[in-house]
Amino acid sequence: MAGQIVKIFQFYGYALIQILIEPKRFFTELPDNASLIVSLGFCTVCSLFYTGASLLTGGYDDLSIMGGVFFLGSLGMAFVSSLISYITMILTINRKTGFEMIFSIHAFSSGIILLISWVSFFFWFTEIWKWWLVYTGLRNAGRISAAPACLILFMTVTVHFFLLFYLYPVFFRI
Repeated sequence: MAGQIVKIFQFYGYALIQILIEPKRFFTELPDNASLIVSLGFCTVCSLFYTGASLLTGGYDDLSIMGGVFFLGSLGMAFVSSLISYITMILTINRKTGFEMIFSIHAFSSGIILLISWVSFFFWFTEIWKWWLVYTGLRNAGRISAAPACLILFMTVTVHFFLLFYLYPVFFRI
């Protein structure tokens, strides 16, 4: 059991370094190394870090509520993004790459940017980097050619934009 835990954390460390240094190589090797549990675990560890850093840098009244919002929001966005990409892929290019692989691409791409996105002024940099990592993952791990990968990425970002645009007034009364 302890050996398995050590191997998992070694893979997380490897993933972290590879995504930062050689994302193309990491995503090329991803189909051999990733599973739904490993991807979810990586994203969970990064979400915990993001939640902790966000709570420590903000002046929030109720830390338990805000911690839940940060944690579930960061994990939820990875899941929603992968679901949108998967549905878009099925509807547009009729490709049968499994949801597990699409989720892994989004989990690792989202997870790595969560490590620095708690700094609010990095928002523009981290979002662009995340979507570039998703594109790289679709190309290398999902083995999708350039035009369909761009279409999936464009549709996912567009759906995200409209989803947030229409949900903003619900949560923040103007």
